[in-house]
Amino acid sequence: MKALVWDGGPYPEGFRIEDVEKKAPGKGWVSIRTKMCGICGSDIGIIKRKMAFLADFLPKPIIFGHEIVGIVDEVGEGVDRFKKGDRVTVDAAGGCAELGEELCDMCKIGLYNLCYNQAVTGGGVGYSQLTGGGFAEYFLAHKSKVYKIPDNVSDEDALLTEPLATGIHSCFKGDPAGKKVAVIGAGTIGLQLLQANRVMGADMIFVATEFEYQAKLAEQLGADKVYCLERGEIPTLGITVDSGKGVDQTYEGVGSEQTLRDAISITKQGGDIIFVGMMGEAKIDFTMINIKELTLHGIYGYPFKSEVVRSPFDIALEWEEKGKVNNKPLLSHTYKLEQWKEAFQAQLDKKKYKSTKVAFKYF
Repeated sequence: MKALVWDGGPYPEGFRIEDVEKKAPGKGWVSIRTKMCGICGSDIGIIKRKMAFLADFLPKPIIFGHEIVGIVDEVGEGVDRFKKGDRVTVDAAGGCAELGEELCDMCKIGLYNLCYNQAVTGGGVGYSQLTGGGFAEYFLAHKSKVYKIPDNVSDEDALLTEPLATGIHSCFKGDPAGKKVAVIGAGTIGLQLLQANRVMGADMIFVATEFEYQAKLAEQLGADKVYCLERGEIPTLGITVDSGKGVDQTYEGVGSEQTLRDAISITKQGGDIIFVGMMGEAKIDFTMINIKELTLHGIYGYPFKSEVVRSPFDIALEWEEKGKVNNKPLLSHTYKLEQWKEAFQAQLDKKKYKSTKVAFKYF
């Protein structure tokens, strides 16, 4: 099968299209033919070494791609909920189930995103040599992480399920109902944070964007007030003034020193910062976190939520099915796998391409 493989080298020299062996699914596993796969900001962060720890941690060579829509191609022994031809998406987080091991303490309570054995799994679909990823024509997923896509949800909408699930998990962490919240960033994650906050009952949603086209998307998707650097506005000032004393919660969806500083600035005393964007090392003055008694929450993945006995993936697909969210405006560019250089360039240069979600489309 055809795959885009990264050998760990610098971008773009570290990538190449290769013919690799298609793996058969073992007991409890599903082989999936990729229809579409999004390029995630975390993929770019790794290959550009913005997140050097993850870049060094991942096994090489590796096939990225974890925002996936596909068709079940083959099922292994013990898989009875899926059959060949089912249209599916996948929860890409890896855990003990993938290893066939006795569940660790985190996996026992559904927090497989915090699995103690991630050093072995490599992190799941798109981050593991065991599974492969969506930057290939086929990949493997454990039956526990596969979800059927409702008939009335298009491939294009379903492609945004993974980042929407991240937004839902983030809001479970923050509990925004009835609160004034800010979302920093209006890329894919920022816009899905916006939609999740809206559905989960935030009282007022302020969004800080870099570019004009992002501001328009945020307005379209239900932000109460939007502040845009490209329009000459100062988001930190605007949000602080318009919210009164600062917001109750800030959802950071970029992952940079400056945006974390901004989050600290606009969050009121006793408030919460839900840090969803991922970054490597940063130089941050934490004085105001102490003085304002802010709580900083890290976010990783989309684990099972025991209080509602459901996973964020399941909830995201229900929202899509019932029309509670609008994913259509987020998919801005699609490319063939052979056009990977152009696809990565569109993801990297958002101002030039006006890109939000860039994806590979196979068929």
